[in-house]
Amino acid sequence: MPEKSLPFKITPEMEEYIRARSTDLRVATTCEGPLMFSIRISPPKATDHVIVVGERKVYVSAVQAPHIKAIDARLLPRCALEKKRQ
Repeated sequence: MPEKSLPFKITPEMEEYIRARSTDLRVATTCEGPLMFSIRISPPKATDHVIVVGERKVYVSAVQAPHIKAIDARLLPRCALEKKRQ
């Protein structure tokens, strides 16, 4: 899907997190709801929406896009949150 502007707000904390990653990221559907992973774990799909943050891209699942209002820490898996606290 072409890159386009979506009505997602990105919190400053998450913008910093995204810029610091070594790979692009994807917001995917999981049994715990939408979560953000490296594209190595959850490869992008042709139907994903694309958000550019610095040199990184964030792919948002077309299934999740209508339900997400903000890219914030709620999208991080628990293991990523635990690493941030250490």
